[in-house]
Amino acid sequence: MVNKKRIGTTILIVSILLFTATVGAAPMNEISNERALWNKADQIADSSESQIPGVRQITYNETDGKGNILYTTQTLLLIEERSNDSYLTIREYGDTTALELMDRYTDGLVLTPFNDNIYDVEYSYTNVDEIIQNRTTAVYTFKMAYDASLPFYNPNYQEDGTILGWDVDEDDFDGTITGTLWLDKITGAPVKMESVYELEDNTQLGTLKLTQTVYYSQSNALITPTQIHTEGTLRVVNGKQGKIFLTNFQIIEEQDGFWENQKIVKGETVKY
Repeated sequence: MVNKKRIGTTILIVSILLFTATVGAAPMNEISNERALWNKADQIADSSESQIPGVRQITYNETDGKGNILYTTQTLLLIEERSNDSYLTIREYGDTTALELMDRYTDGLVLTPFNDNIYDVEYSYTNVDEIIQNRTTAVYTFKMAYDASLPFYNPNYQEDGTILGWDVDEDDFDGTITGTLWLDKITGAPVKMESVYELEDNTQLGTLKLTQTVYYSQSNALITPTQIHTEGTLRVVNGKQGKIFLTNFQIIEEQDGFWENQKIVKGETVKY
């Protein structure tokens, strides 16, 4: 797999420098600071990648599209490592409806634009700072593209070959995976991430459009995604007459009891 993560960033930085030289929009050191903060976040995210939630509490709601809940159910997952093994033992309690839907786009271990195995990512500082969880944060936007298998941990990882978020004909992002990141202005640690996905599918599985908001906790220079809130719509076209079925949903998840497993690296085959 060609890792274009750094390529996209380099192109963007060069473009910014050229733009700055032309219109004098920002001093050189300001651009360097923006890049340095992103790199800090990258290092923290990389060092935190092997943190696994021992407990996942999930509430799944179906709504009328206006926020009114029509159906609700809950699931509890306990995640442990099998002795001297690369696989995880996952005990499930409650309704698995939410898990079946989530399996379309994630295994529950949050994917960030800092993953080294992402096909390509491009980011920019918005020139906006916000207070999030009593911390001053710098707001960045990003778009990314990755292999369809990447969001799912598999110790015998194999590429799917389909790059989500990428227009092959244009050799550029197709705009279906975008997001916003709030980075602590001092440490660079991600505090909040909002990702928007438009996952087209022409089969009976339907098309997913969703917005996922993640809040991170920080401890000992590590970050963990402790609160995850997803709002989405599943659109299924059924039958020869093309009848459309819409399901509006919310998935509210809390993750806790994190532990380290060095074998958990998305996009890489486990080394025994």
